[in-house]
Amino acid sequence: GEDVLGMKEKQKAIFRRRRIGFVFQEYNLVPVLNVEENIQIPVRLDGRQMDREYLAKLLKILGLEERKYHLPEELSGGQKQRVAIAGIIAMRPDCIVLDEPTAMLDPHGRRQVMRTIRSLNREYGITIVLITHYMEEAAECDRVVVMDSGRVLLDDTPRQVFSHVAQLKDVGLDVPQVTELVYLLNQAGCQLDPHIIHEEECVEALAQLLGAPDAPGA
Repeated sequence: GEDVLGMKEKQKAIFRRRRIGFVFQEYNLVPVLNVEENIQIPVRLDGRQMDREYLAKLLKILGLEERKYHLPEELSGGQKQRVAIAGIIAMRPDCIVLDEPTAMLDPHGRRQVMRTIRSLNREYGITIVLITHYMEEAAECDRVVVMDSGRVLLDDTPRQVFSHVAQLKDVGLDVPQVTELVYLLNQAGCQLDPHIIHEEECVEALAQLLGAPDAPGA
């Protein structure tokens, strides 16, 4: 019985490793190995060799071509996180779960990582599950699920989810800054679309409110 159970657990571990990739806040890179070598670690631990052409393509997509021989200590936080993500992508999973991957990064590093996530989703069709407390990041996703104590409160597009400003605040969550601004202006008597989540559309809506619809393109 134990052998059968052990095999089942082993099979589950292999399934998770090969079908679902996990990226966490900390980069967990080997300090004495360069970028290329760190990216190849998950594949080699799985008993395989990484295709050089695929590695070169991955380095290009993630903007790491010129850093491939650098050690982790020579990289910025955003670059380190992209190396960690590349190592997971190297396994060619169907889905990647990123647990607050930008929490330890500055704004520039966060933008780098988010661009990488979008590129991977478009280039490889990989499903990305992003766990984040940065609402501007959530606003870039196709679907947002709001959780509270294990319960799903909201599950919809970003525009629909972030229009529930009061409900989100009740559970201690925030909304994108432009959505907050629109919410406060509407409470003050303005009539703006509560589904605004991006800066550009907020600027356009404010210009129209002030009677200058051509201002954004001026």
